Amino acid sequence: MITNALIIMVRKLVVGISAFMLMACGGAKEPAVVENVVAYTKVGDVGSPIVNAIEITVSNAKALKGLKAEDFDFTNNVADGFVDAVTGGALAPYADDGIVLTRDKNRLLIEAKPFNINGMRGRNWKSEPWQLRCKADSNLNVTLADVKERRTQIIDDCIKGSFTYAGITREYILHLPKDEEGNVISNAPLLVWQIGGGEYNRDLMTATMANRCVVSLPEAGVSCATLMFAIANPNYSYSASLDAERIKLIDRNNALQMAFIDTLIKEGKVDGNKLFCAGASSGGGCTMRFMMQFPERFKAAIPCCAMDPIVPIHQVREKYDGQFADDLVEAFQGKVYKWNGEDMVLENMDTKAFCNLPMFFVHAESDKTCKVISSHAYFNARQRLGAQSDKMEIYDDEYMLTFGIPTMLSHFSWVPLLNDYSEGKAMDWLVKQM
Repeated sequence: MITNALIIMVRKLVVGISAFMLMACGGAKEPAVVENVVAYTKVGDVGSPIVNAIEITVSNAKALKGLKAEDFDFTNNVADGFVDAVTGGALAPYADDGIVLTRDKNRLLIEAKPFNINGMRGRNWKSEPWQLRCKADSNLNVTLADVKERRTQIIDDCIKGSFTYAGITREYILHLPKDEEGNVISNAPLLVWQIGGGEYNRDLMTATMANRCVVSLPEAGVSCATLMFAIANPNYSYSASLDAERIKLIDRNNALQMAFIDTLIKEGKVDGNKLFCAGASSGGGCTMRFMMQFPERFKAAIPCCAMDPIVPIHQVREKYDGQFADDLVEAFQGKVYKWNGEDMVLENMDTKAFCNLPMFFVHAESDKTCKVISSHAYFNARQRLGAQSDKMEIYDDEYMLTFGIPTMLSHFSWVPLLNDYSEGKAMDWLVKQM
């Protein structure tokens, strides 16, 4: 006769045997003890780093055994940009995170679809932070607050420093291309980028992370050096051309950059015959002034949504058709500031060399910050002075949306510029001249 006591004893024995078998098979694990969390990132389009992967290091490697991709889930992980590139609506978290797990002893690498490090923008644009959840072990849950290290693709390998010339000192970041063995390639082409007004008077890394100016060419696989200076100007604002001191400072910054480029040429790091310049917004205007100062030194330039440090254009009512182009024709035959060893002094610009220098103007048609009329005026004035190699592309709203840029933010035309290398686009045009 089977008694209740015997039944209870048998049940305990079965549970004990099952627990033993689970332990023998590695099924029962102690919780992970996390030692370090690293976020692998890259530069984003609109000022926020983009996360590619999270690496978790634990002290007890056995705690990572048996984990699968489906054990993990990201929340509030949205793509780069402002809006959904397909719908034009608010960005939503990925339906499929695209998680891939790689385990190396006590390290677990969790790769996923790239997402904004600040998470999702909720109501009233309030940030809703991303989270990584592990249903198999809550000790492996991660938020941005848990990240102890950030490693940024390309930027971490750049040279950062400062340079003094023409009475000023500016910080810079420099990418030098390398071969497959990791050796710096000598005499590389160089693209120098002029920052926008939103990055003026900001620290070097803030300016670096504002957009993809430093990393665009390297990420596209182009062996080209890239250079950017943190310019400590106040935002020179609209109609800065009416303020001689502001223009003198812009030209002084350009003189410093040219002197630094000359050191790179002397050291054999870049090719003096393959110098290129580009910039957006205020930096588009600075690109124009840079080319006015040193037209014989550069091979090509891309002014993007350029402002007006040459003649007043924005927030100015046109008195007659073509006024801005007429004013620019006169300015392009005028003077620029150059460093004479003691001060910035006005000198005649080389109008012929300036017009022989090919330029590719890009602008969004709905840009309300820097009106598209500025690019038309620059383009037309140069044509009238003999430029024959210039190109211009005006981005429509539909094209801007494919990069997550809504009409109300059309000023961000540097986003498609630095992302699109397809045939006939500005960056494709630039690369073909290297």
